[in-house]
Amino acid sequence: MRTPPCPLISHYKSKERYVERAIILSGETLARKFGAPEVEIVNVKELELKEPLVISGFVGAGLVGSIAVDHIINQLKMDEIAYVKSKHLPPATIFVGQRLRHPFRIYGSKKDNLCAIICEIPLRYEGLYSISSAILDWVEEKKAKEMVVLEGVPVPGLPKERKAFCVTELGKCEILKEKGIDLFSKGVITGIAGAILSECLTRKIGGTALLTPAISFMPDPEGAATLIDALNKSHGLKIDTSELLAGAKEIREKLKEIAEHYEKMKTGVEESERMYA
Repeated sequence: MRTPPCPLISHYKSKERYVERAIILSGETLARKFGAPEVEIVNVKELELKEPLVISGFVGAGLVGSIAVDHIINQLKMDEIAYVKSKHLPPATIFVGQRLRHPFRIYGSKKDNLCAIICEIPLRYEGLYSISSAILDWVEEKKAKEMVVLEGVPVPGLPKERKAFCVTELGKCEILKEKGIDLFSKGVITGIAGAILSECLTRKIGGTALLTPAISFMPDPEGAATLIDALNKSHGLKIDTSELLAGAKEIREKLKEIAEHYEKMKTGVEESERMYA
């Protein structure tokens, strides 16, 4: 899909005067013309961290990864320390709490020795390698030893069982199993989460994914709470999830109302069909 055209006003000189004309260029053309970065991580605040744990969440099934990381950022009152700038990001910005924000941000907490990476817009597939590589370069600069990706596994309807699963390197499997987190035996993780984990394998950074079944068609705060509970167990964090669970209860009630309404409509249609058959 092509990027929507973007207007650029340029000037060129005629014999007697400057003439102003509008040139319509795509985002890709602008990037080539003005050298927009492949990927650049812009630091906005210095924070001393000692081999921090890095967690990340992206747009995926039920938005569980990004919801979970956003909740952790707010709970721990983390500071924004960097943002990601790239021609591979869709042309968008985030507006929350009467404030514009970069859609792809990095936060830090000196007290908790923690970094959190969050992206709230979908990423283009052609840029995943460059973005994941740049992120891991930044993580290496911070001397982080482990990267944890929080991700949802899409399922139809409401998940029947709320449970988190783990995918990690061989040496850590038993440790996490002892902490009550089940392991996935086989599968494929795609998208930016998969790209980051693949990049971890080429470096001296441990890569771990915490996964949970998630509602595929709408935000799933209960799935996000499940991931945070697993992170609390696996890495000794103490993030409260009661607010997320309250939101999940409201969503379940709304879905129940929709299902009941659908059943009533379906019954009415079937009765009408029998009446006029």
